[in-house]
Amino acid sequence: MSLKRRRLSISRRLTLIYSLILFSILLVFTVFTIFITSEYIREGSKVELEASISIISDYLKNAPAIDQISFKNMDISYSVVYSIFDKDRQLIYSNKPDIPFLENNTKDKKGIFGDVSIKRRRGIVYINRMVDINGATYYIQTAKGFDDILEHAGVLPKTLLTITVLGTLVSYISGSILSKRLLKPIQDISRTAKEITSKSLDKRILADGPEDELKELADTFNSMIGRLETDFERQVRFASDVSHELRTPLSIIHGHVNMLSRWGKNDPQVLEKSLATIKNETDSMNRLIENMLYLAKGDNNALILQKEKFSLCMLLREVVEETLLTNNQHSILYKCEDNIVVKCEDNIVVKADYNALKQVLRILVDNSIKYSIPPGEISIEGKADEKSVFITVSDKGSGIPKECQPYVFDRFYRVDESRSKTTGGAGLGLSIAKQIVQSHNGTISVESEEGKGTKMKISIPLD
Repeated sequence: MSLKRRRLSISRRLTLIYSLILFSILLVFTVFTIFITSEYIREGSKVELEASISIISDYLKNAPAIDQISFKNMDISYSVVYSIFDKDRQLIYSNKPDIPFLENNTKDKKGIFGDVSIKRRRGIVYINRMVDINGATYYIQTAKGFDDILEHAGVLPKTLLTITVLGTLVSYISGSILSKRLLKPIQDISRTAKEITSKSLDKRILADGPEDELKELADTFNSMIGRLETDFERQVRFASDVSHELRTPLSIIHGHVNMLSRWGKNDPQVLEKSLATIKNETDSMNRLIENMLYLAKGDNNALILQKEKFSLCMLLREVVEETLLTNNQHSILYKCEDNIVVKCEDNIVVKADYNALKQVLRILVDNSIKYSIPPGEISIEGKADEKSVFITVSDKGSGIPKECQPYVFDRFYRVDESRSKTTGGAGLGLSIAKQIVQSHNGTISVESEEGKGTKMKISIPLD
């Protein structure tokens, strides 16, 4: 059985890391300070030891006889151990005889300054200097223990170590509190993400506080959830609309099949009418499914465009000709070809998918025909500048209410359900048009006013 690793939060890790960094800095500072202080005191001790040698030398010079000198009356610090040796290095006097003669291997009159450990003493600093007084040679040795040196430092090491420990502890506690507060948006994101389901996509993170990276993260998360909510609602609505669109023709087909199975098959007129109705409804479902598959390809970036260079004016005129042929029974166009006007600048060459762009224009023109009031006029205009080509399809029909305009490119959206029953269509045409235009890196927009007409504007890059 493997042991489960204990989870260490980001807040705890950040706090530990910065506390360790602070502890290391304080520890280095403490060691450095103690070292510098010790060296400073050590140099001070050297000066004190040299001063003691000078005092002893003066006593020796002024003394009538070496054995008559009262060394105890010399003005020397009690912490200084001093000894006087003759030229044979025999002890003459010492205030602490337990310290032996320390070798002097230099002929420098300043003597030797060094460190040494003796017995249980962890170390002493000393000066051993050879002096000539009244024709006699003496060795004057002064020393001072590290314990005495550190005594001058007082409680500095303990104080610095205490500050280091307490500073690290305070840093850890305050850092823990501060990091939890700073990282609260991340915790909110985690908690909100766990609570979000398909039924609670309306949840959001309360993004208060300063304009920093964490607030930006919270805003980004909220924006992402908003897009997911919109997409999910669109998918739910799409599924509902598809079910509704398929239910109607299926119900009609089912009704005619039941009628034929009961009695209609023996009546030639009823049979012919039912078969025609079934065929029409089947064709309607096929068109609906083809349109849905086309939109699905666009959603999956599976649309393949066959781009080529062609004349825009030629395309616009071809769309008008085909429209007149297929809609010559419409009251608006009947015996009045001038009702569709093409305005196009000459020599406009665009690089695009010819058939796809023709499909877009057919959708827009068909919509204008469906919702125009006789005698209506439809205008198709083509322009271009240095970077883009602009196509505008205008009509003088019933127009689109302002509150409906933001949704006209949504799938299955129809402005007037009652009119849609007579004009036909599933509300996918403008969605397909928008998808084709966007696949060309273009834009499509609507301008409309109720009772005055509608303008559909397309912009597509030339290259």
